[in-house]
Amino acid sequence: MDEGSVVSAVAERLYYDVDSGLEFQAVVTGVRPGPQRVGKDGQEEPLWSVALDRTAFYPAGGGQPWDTGVLVGAPGSERAFQVEVERVEEDEAGEVWHTLCEPVSVGARVTGRVDAERRMDHAQQHTGQHLLSAIFLRELGAPTVSFHLGADSVTIDLQVDKVSEEDLRGVEDAVNRVIFEDRRMRPRWVAREEAERMLERGELRKLPERAGRMRIVEMEGVEFNACGGTHVRSTGAIGGLLVRRLEKVRQGQRVEFCCGLRAVRMARQDYARLRETGALLSVGPAELASRVAGLIEDRKQRAKERKLLEKQVREMEERLRAQTQGGSAGE
Repeated sequence: MDEGSVVSAVAERLYYDVDSGLEFQAVVTGVRPGPQRVGKDGQEEPLWSVALDRTAFYPAGGGQPWDTGVLVGAPGSERAFQVEVERVEEDEAGEVWHTLCEPVSVGARVTGRVDAERRMDHAQQHTGQHLLSAIFLRELGAPTVSFHLGADSVTIDLQVDKVSEEDLRGVEDAVNRVIFEDRRMRPRWVAREEAERMLERGELRKLPERAGRMRIVEMEGVEFNACGGTHVRSTGAIGGLLVRRLEKVRQGQRVEFCCGLRAVRMARQDYARLRETGALLSVGPAELASRVAGLIEDRKQRAKERKLLEKQVREMEERLRAQTQGGSAGE
């Protein structure tokens, strides 16, 4: 193995095609030492970065995390192996590097398998973000200025001062209607000049600051978006969108939401917490709000009564001191 092997060409990006599948054949074109990590025993362990001539692994970028999965030695390889792909990143030259816990030889033929559950989750959240941002812009004139897809939460930041609860629920309903309509997602490549004309016609809201061809993703009847991320084949596969929270941030309003199977899991967890809390108060989830409101009111009333008692005690203490001082003066 040559650790300093020069990559001969930038990898073919199979993930750009929504129908490409999650298993693919490739050849290792480059290997280099990766970052260190701390193992279970507390000691630093080496990692390795591997480049392939083609890949279906999405690298981190655009607010979307990387894919994970495995590389397996293909038939005819010099040795049998299966190694986990722990991280995927793109360098400044546009090459995709796959982080592994052990090296693989340059020239080795491999089968790559992308973690299907993680990919579907990310694609659902990312496509849901496209749709949610488009509806916020259409209904409220509120553009999205940032997007974050984390393991526990998904958020967009809107450039708008205020969103009412009524408007928020209206947007959520409109989004889910488009999901149920199962609109097609159509990615295609266009020249920079064509993308600029689409921008002038108002079909695109913005373009990335780079030259060359652009990948435009069309959500049928909703929007065109210059995007290199992963998406589901149609809006129906988003599976539903649930808005969880709205909060004020420095640049506007932050909306936390989730889609698909993640929304199901979150709703299940939320209901379980409501049920557990209700059990502590001997009420069902439907009566929990009124029960808590009653407890808060009762606490306020007790606080008032306590303040009144404290005032009465102080007054009595003052009278006793005055009587004591008066008695001492008379002696």
